[in-house]
Parts: sequence; C-alpha cells; structure tokens
Amino acid sequence: MKIAGVKKQSLIDFPGHISTVVFTQGCNFRCGFCHNPDLVLPAKFGPLYNQEAVFSYLKKFQHLLDAVCITGGEPTLQPGLPAFILKVKELGLKVKLDTNGTHPEMLSTLLAENLLDFIAMDVKHVLNFDFYNRTVGNILNQQVFENIIQSIRLIENSVIGYEFRTTVIKGLHQPEQIQQLRKRFGSHYKVQQFNPEVVLDPHLKGKPFSEKEFHSFL
Repeated sequence: MKIAGVKKQSLIDFPGHISTVVFTQGCNFRCGFCHNPDLVLPAKFGPLYNQEAVFSYLKKFQHLLDAVCITGGEPTLQPGLPAFILKVKELGLKVKLDTNGTHPEMLSTLLAENLLDFIAMDVKHVLNFDFYNRTVGNILNQQVFENIIQSIRLIENSVIGYEFRTTVIKGLHQPEQIQQLRKRFGSHYKVQQFNPEVVLDPHLKGKPFSEKEFHSFL
C-alpha cells in the first residue's frame, strides 16, 4: 500500500479514540478545494513511507493507541488495503476509513470481512450528476456516479458506525443544498468549514461561509 504520510497520534480523526492516521497516496478526484494536493497531484508526490516501519511503530505503541484512521488521497484505490487493515486488526486496534465512495466493491469486501469499525464518506455536493461533476473537477462519468450512490447504500445498510460529510464552500454550495443533504442523511451528516489556506486549485472561486452562516448548518 502506498503510504505518503503518518500522523502518529490524533485525538480528532476518530472521535473518542486515540488514533494513528495513515495517509495514502493518489486520488481519482480533483476537487479544487482539496487541502492535501501533495496526496492527489503526481507532480507533488513525495517519497513513500516504509510499511514495515509503520507497523513497527504501531506494535511499539499499541498499548497507547485505540485505532488507525486510513485516509488520503483515496484509500480504496490501494489494492493492498485489505491486507494492511488485517494486520492492523491483528494488533487489536480499531480501523476507521475515510473514502470518497467511488469503489463500492472494495467497501463491500472490507465490510464483508469485518475489517472496519467506522466509515466516513465525503459527499461532495447534492446527489445530482452535474453538481457533483463540477465539484470533483469535471472527471466523473455516469458509472462512477452510480458507484458513489451504491457506496452510500452499502454504508447505510452496514452494522458499523458511519458518517457522511461535506466541506461547504460559499460560491460552490447554496445553503438550501446543504440543508437538502442534512435532510437526506439526518444525524449521520456532518459539515466541515472550508479552509482556503492550502488548496489544489489556487484559482478556486469560493470562500468560507461566515461563522454565523456555518453554524446555521450544524
């Protein structure tokens, strides 16, 4: 598995757990607001982490950790993801997966093999092809969009904890669209404030909602 970064300890990536965060390299979306362009754009890729060194750390500190959060990039692009997670589970640690939902076959495998304890799926916009396509960099086709819908169904029908979340951007999302998503996903829906400091597209037209506007979405 291509590991581009490791955050050794986090108290916020898997709420209620002390976790190590593993960042995978590569993504099939090109969201202009992405805050990890070094994990998305091949021209910005750095050296990869040695996987055995990661497990050496996890084994050494497993008594202080509760979980591993696997994020990216897009982790489900990694063929070695199930094997990596299995080794994590053998250490007695929980696993949270962050995904964009484009590979339901991988999600189905991980769920069927009981390899996940929590899934967080980024929902980029209302579930309309045109809005979604513009948000992810105009790279969608109808099959990938159907994959996203299928992943939502898989997650909602799973027996583990999950959430759907949207990074909200003024100029890209309308308040009524955000409320539409909240109505669709209910208590499993979270919004994240856009941070314009580091983005994939420096010419992105959009800005954070005001604090008052953002809190109206919570």
